[in-house]
Amino acid sequence: GWRSRYLGNGISLEPDGSITKPVFPVGFGQRLLGHDKNSNFAIWADLSLRCAVMCGVIALTYWVPFLEPLNNYGWSMQYVVVIICFSVYMDIGNTTSLAWYNFYGTLLPTLNVFLMWGFCPDGVTKSETFSPTWWFGMIDFVIFNGAFLVLNVPVGVRMFALSWQAYFSMAFLDPQNTTKFSTGLDDVILEGAAVGPLVGTIFGCIISILVVCLSPWGYALTGLGAAQEQAIGIAWSEGMQWKQMIKLYKGSESTIEIDRLKGEAKILEAKVHKLDSMMSATWWECFDLWKAGRVRAHIIALQSKLDCMHDWLKGSIQAMQDEDFNDLHDKLMGKVGDKLDKLADVTGKLMFRAVKMGINGFALSKYSGADAALAQIEQRELTADMKAVAAAQKELAESFAAAREEVFGANTLTSDSLGEHFFVFALATYGQIATEYAEYILSDKRAEPQGILKSCFNGVKDTLAFNSLNFIMRTSVGFFGAWVIGYFGMPGGIMAPYSSTAAGTTAYLMAAEGKGGSAIMKNVARFQGTGGGTIIGQLLFTTLMTCAWYGGIIGFGVVVIYEFFAFYLYFSSQSFGYVGLLLAAYGAEHMIMGCSSQDTPGGVYNTIVDQTMAILCVTAGDLIIGNRSSGHLAAEALFTMTNILEGAMRDLFGIGSHDVNTPRNKRHCALIDRIADHGAAVVHSAHKIDIQSKHMQAESIGSEAPLEPRFYRMPFKQGLWDSLLKCGGHIGVNLCCIEYAITDAEARHARDKSGKHVAVDAMISTPTLGKIADDTMARWEKVFSLAETLMLHETNDKLTNLSMSCKQLLGCPMEKLDPSLPAIVEEISQALSSSISTDSILADGVSLASVLVMMMSGIIDRINTMEEVCFKDPDIGLEDL
Repeated sequence: GWRSRYLGNGISLEPDGSITKPVFPVGFGQRLLGHDKNSNFAIWADLSLRCAVMCGVIALTYWVPFLEPLNNYGWSMQYVVVIICFSVYMDIGNTTSLAWYNFYGTLLPTLNVFLMWGFCPDGVTKSETFSPTWWFGMIDFVIFNGAFLVLNVPVGVRMFALSWQAYFSMAFLDPQNTTKFSTGLDDVILEGAAVGPLVGTIFGCIISILVVCLSPWGYALTGLGAAQEQAIGIAWSEGMQWKQMIKLYKGSESTIEIDRLKGEAKILEAKVHKLDSMMSATWWECFDLWKAGRVRAHIIALQSKLDCMHDWLKGSIQAMQDEDFNDLHDKLMGKVGDKLDKLADVTGKLMFRAVKMGINGFALSKYSGADAALAQIEQRELTADMKAVAAAQKELAESFAAAREEVFGANTLTSDSLGEHFFVFALATYGQIATEYAEYILSDKRAEPQGILKSCFNGVKDTLAFNSLNFIMRTSVGFFGAWVIGYFGMPGGIMAPYSSTAAGTTAYLMAAEGKGGSAIMKNVARFQGTGGGTIIGQLLFTTLMTCAWYGGIIGFGVVVIYEFFAFYLYFSSQSFGYVGLLLAAYGAEHMIMGCSSQDTPGGVYNTIVDQTMAILCVTAGDLIIGNRSSGHLAAEALFTMTNILEGAMRDLFGIGSHDVNTPRNKRHCALIDRIADHGAAVVHSAHKIDIQSKHMQAESIGSEAPLEPRFYRMPFKQGLWDSLLKCGGHIGVNLCCIEYAITDAEARHARDKSGKHVAVDAMISTPTLGKIADDTMARWEKVFSLAETLMLHETNDKLTNLSMSCKQLLGCPMEKLDPSLPAIVEEISQALSSSISTDSILADGVSLASVLVMMMSGIIDRINTMEEVCFKDPDIGLEDL
């Protein structure tokens, strides 16, 4: 709320007419930590300091006499700190979700304890091994924990449920057990070994949420609030970048500034992805209710628009880099440059105002009184901006149609005007996207909110899905193996019988579903967290703690400093974040104790042995069952994406399946049929979502591939992988731009009810472009097949059947599209209708053809780049060529 109010009403403009950059106030703590110099450091340090201070305050319950009774009611304040460590993360949404999972994961084994001790109040203390009671406890243990390994349970729930149940079942099966447990809801023992931790978990979850809430130190850390700031910042940056691009594109020569735009576009892309991350847990902050729910819905609607906008922006920068800036270009820009500036200016203001209203949760039907009057003013202003964009679109279309006929001698496509047509089309699309989002804001409609009951139902449904057999077997070997070892113990007093520590620790080390062999290295690294936290915590406690009057002061300072650095590692590091979390949790466990308490050297040694055994058991599961290689998983994700791209390309150009030769003069774009069947809104970004999802998955898993131990395999082909991933991403952008253009044009025809369709069928049925498309897809199959073969080849064994593939590629090299451009342009010009649209560039078939040809040229270039990279791979020898 305060963020939208801080921006005020209307749009603030600079003296040159540009929109003033939105700036939001920063909390006291972050200002003190240097937010103006390094905002990331300030944010991470702010959260780390909040957590560390809270841990220090809780630790005082062990060192300040009048606070010590807080630990005498069955729960441990030390465990409250551990829950805080596993609950607090980045913002209120993430913290709330993690706190719920941690509570839920503790509640379920606690309820199971009521069942176990309700039927058998004494456990096996009055029975024997293999007695009915023993079998009951063992079967309960296997079924309960097995369910958490088999089902798709959230990681936090599985972690705490397995860890606690390992302890509870071990105590039940221990003939010498003296620990008290509640026997049911009618016999709840607060000091019991199950209820006490549950109460401590509740305290920890509540305090975790308070840590990220509003305080004198700073503002509440909300994901939705950060997303509001990010969204309006992106809207401003997008508008400013288009203005800068137009200024450079109107210039008379290519400059290094154009190359610099590419770097700025990457920064903007990172901001768009960061917005996705900020929004990931915002449901937990508002539950899709009230004004906050509307804000969330508006930002979600914006996210799909931003992805599309950014694809066009990247395509435009590529067109600028390819532009030759000749005299014809200068003449054309001289005639339409002012119209480009005008459209960019009014579109930027429309987008900014629409996003500003969106992050304020605008919904005209929800206002009354003075608020309704202000909302109506905003509505009129936004409507006026939409009309201004429509007028600017029409002026540009008319001016561009007249200018291209005057400059190029024809009101159709020419080889020299491809880049100009594409650039103008992309700018017009920017205006269209802003208009669509503004229409959405004014429509007073939003996606159906997902209430608490519906979310619970979906959560249960997702949980009932099964994990993969590989994951079930790996984790079962690790967890149950550690539990069996702990049950029998180890000789020489290394591990006492009926010890559940090793099994409980495995729950914190298991790799999540979908992760590959790099989990082994991660487990080794996580030992630094468990073992390092244990040792450092004990060292700090032993050397610095005292029972003197000032012991609490020293203890508070030690805890705050240690936890600050541990939490900062957790929040700031992608590679070692979980190590930082384990350092914070295990360090607190061995550092926050009564001043007269002391771990014996043997006790610390046994703890390290238990943790080492947990590492060995989890690693054994990964080795014995054969956890899939990260390299293979990454390649699988990448080539799944390229298969999606290939299918989309065949649909676009009407080529058909691999073994069907469609006549070139009778081709039909299948995208038109999908638009007719499902509507433009559904089809528009369907492939984009799939492509982006697989690309991000490949990028994420691929970053782990170099970390996995490869033993008998050759090192991961990082250079080849980076090139393939980059080229695949560029091909995806090019393909999506074609789909966007066709979908938007077809949607416009549908709105006009003219009965007409996009002339794409006429374009793809031209002889030269048809042949180029056929050749491209034929080469696509060979190049991607070769790339996949090389990526999955990880030994020195000679590849078979490689020579034929290489010779086929070398025998018919694929040139750039440039030599064929004159023929393609001439044939498309003849195929297109001579009628010219002056309402919008988006309805102009000539401009649409430029998008098709420009993006096709980019796809061919990327395929050629991939081929070159493949031939540089050492697995291809001279004899293969």
